[in-house]
Amino acid sequence: MSTSVIVIGGGIVGTSVAYYAAREGMRVTLFEEEYPGYGASSRNAGYVWLHCRNAGWALDASVAGRALYDELREELPQNFEFRAEGGLIYFTDEAQAPIFREFVEARSADGLDMELLDNREVRNLVGPIRPDVAGASFCANDAQINTATVVDAIAAGARAESADIREGVRVDRILFDGDRAIGAVTVEGEQHLADYVVVATGAWTEKFMRASGWDVRVGRERLQVLATKPLPQQIAPVVYGPATAKQYTLFRNLPSWDESLFLSPIEEESGSWMLTLAAQRANGEVLLGCPMDYPDDIDHDVTMMGMLSTMRSIVDDFPGLRDVKLDRFWAGTLPTTSDMVPIIDEAAPGLMIAAGHTFGNSTGPVTGKCIMQLMQGRDPEIDLSEVRWGRHLDPIVPGAVMHW
Repeated sequence: MSTSVIVIGGGIVGTSVAYYAAREGMRVTLFEEEYPGYGASSRNAGYVWLHCRNAGWALDASVAGRALYDELREELPQNFEFRAEGGLIYFTDEAQAPIFREFVEARSADGLDMELLDNREVRNLVGPIRPDVAGASFCANDAQINTATVVDAIAAGARAESADIREGVRVDRILFDGDRAIGAVTVEGEQHLADYVVVATGAWTEKFMRASGWDVRVGRERLQVLATKPLPQQIAPVVYGPATAKQYTLFRNLPSWDESLFLSPIEEESGSWMLTLAAQRANGEVLLGCPMDYPDDIDHDVTMMGMLSTMRSIVDDFPGLRDVKLDRFWAGTLPTTSDMVPIIDEAAPGLMIAAGHTFGNSTGPVTGKCIMQLMQGRDPEIDLSEVRWGRHLDPIVPGAVMHW
């Protein structure tokens, strides 16, 4: 008799688990409280970002995940939005140039296809950017997806392999027999039994697992984003601004690092760090963002200061967008862990945890594949030593700044 699997959570990780497990002949039921992609998967800017992934699991899994998109485009029953035009972090002050030079050299040594761009090269790739932009680090390995379309396509692939994806079903807790997970209980009290239960609940994980008596240290980071009305295509890569650098330990550990060169007046006024970004989707809309904060619960609200900080940052660095028409705005909550890599492991007999993916666009599908391999008793194709259950993770402190 085939192995039965319950997946809890219908984001990019959960649907990927369902797809790969069902493709291997497992009997899969996925429970999603809202609809596939409701959480961070439909609320992020779609960066498949290898540029700043730390050497080790984060980089290895991101490289494998980026390559997996080429396979998914061939095998899934419906298309999804994908662009492979690289990514860049621009800088605006020549005093920042030595730091970016060191960064590009270090990343090239890690095996990424990196180069340092000059003013003309940046302006050729990013039409609306300020004319005095000093340069940028550019990574040809980076790509962009419309994550919601990816989740829809993976869910369609899972259904085509006979997975049962149930929307609008809230799971209350995991059902145990002794120390073994044997199923899940919905809020209506319905019990569903399975050989494996996979928790892929993203930023909801800490609260969800607490109901089953587990302390799973997955925190939350809120990002606020706005979108313009469709414009002619003028931004090829995915783009981050110089304030992004201080968010990454790869920059902060460089010999020439000087945080004072990367603090903006907007950040000092708002009290939130900016992850200045611009990315243009296939329909022409430009996504802009985004202030970061760390709430004590899921928070999809947009704040006045958040949008003001975003618009001031964009107006300063993208004069070509000053007069564009705005369409909508939203917020998303990403899952985080203190060491910035997820938990991917069998935490107890029959209980698989696949949660904490701050960069799920890069690693969500390959995580689904690894969880399938674990359930089959096979060696995962990526070393999971860094992301095992039981490693030390710091307690979650709402409001505390996290460095990726």
